[in-house]
Amino acid sequence: MKTRFLPACFLLCCFAPALPAQDAPSAPAAAADAHPVFGPYEAIVYDRDYLQGVKVDTKGDVFLMFQPERRNTQLVIRNSMQQGGPYRKWFNGKEEWVAQENSGREPNTWTDRTQTSANYIEFRDGKTVFLLLKKIKS
Repeated sequence: MKTRFLPACFLLCCFAPALPAQDAPSAPAAAADAHPVFGPYEAIVYDRDYLQGVKVDTKGDVFLMFQPERRNTQLVIRNSMQQGGPYRKWFNGKEEWVAQENSGREPNTWTDRTQTSANYIEFRDGKTVFLLLKKIKS
């Protein structure tokens, strides 16, 4: 009687790994899908078609490195204390700051230094938000 079960056990052991797992936990989200963190800021929106990178120095100044084909992007910056809240005014009295470096950026260089105490910084190209930073650390 023992010899009858031996082939059945062999088949079960050989083909069990090929069966699909039932109720297996889903794999964690890939790190690339997570919101990147730059110093005290987390990027809620980060469009890699526009940017190669974001850097924040020890003083809290934010620098951007545009993709070479996007280096002539007209950069409009807004800032606010709460997401979706009213925009704060810059030192010139306007809610939007249009960067002066909109043309002539060298490729592969850090440009467009931005400094603000706001909790949210929004970077746009016209109507498209390509970077939205949220302060996560003081």
